[in-house]
Amino acid sequence: MNGHPQFDEDIELYALGVLDREEEQALESHLNACPECSRKRDEARGRMAVLALAAPSHAPRREVREALMRRVRAERKPKEHPLRPLRRWLVPFLALTSLALAIRLGLEVSRNRQLARSMAGLQEQAKRQEAESARARAVLDLLTAPDTLRITLVSGAARPLPQGKAYYNLRKGLVFYAAYLPQLPPGRTYQLWLVPAQGNPLSAGIFPIDYQGNGEILLPDLPSGVTAKAFAVTVEPAGGVPQPTGPKVLVGAVS
Repeated sequence: MNGHPQFDEDIELYALGVLDREEEQALESHLNACPECSRKRDEARGRMAVLALAAPSHAPRREVREALMRRVRAERKPKEHPLRPLRRWLVPFLALTSLALAIRLGLEVSRNRQLARSMAGLQEQAKRQEAESARARAVLDLLTAPDTLRITLVSGAARPLPQGKAYYNLRKGLVFYAAYLPQLPPGRTYQLWLVPAQGNPLSAGIFPIDYQGNGEILLPDLPSGVTAKAFAVTVEPAGGVPQPTGPKVLVGAVS
């Protein structure tokens, strides 16, 4: 707590630059020896700087300033500084103005942060929609390309028969749909394989199925230009394996 409250008012006027020379020298002498009052002086200067930035830059005309000073001198009490009567309202006015400005700045900062969050959310949503649209266009392009191979994968055991449809294009990639596959126990998954004309099978990814046994793989990451002789679906450990190890549930040869 400040032990020199008698200087609080003078400190505000000192920051404004309206003390007369004698009062200014007396206060500066005290400030040089009082760290607490020096801190208050720095805070007052900071408030004045904020107010100066917030207010429009406009210097009063000389005749307006002189008229104000004449009125102050006419109304002052004997042996009283010309600006002493103003202190009754000037310091509270400055405090209220600083508070109002701080509230306004706080509201602006909060509003800007909300707008930034909303903008970031809209941008992220737009990116997702653009990615989904690009993927849908790529799938449609593959399915309708005249050079896309259409392979049916079937099983001769269960009823209704599980089956799969593979659409493979050397340039555009692979789209695969499965239907009526049986549900698997925990820890097991279905994995699709591209069997090339030469070499080992290439994993086209694992896929889950819904309660009706339907699943799909759209545009997996496969080497381009690989000639396929067949496609197969096997049952593998969860997460998939580099090479097929489980039983084949669907197989289809490229005709």
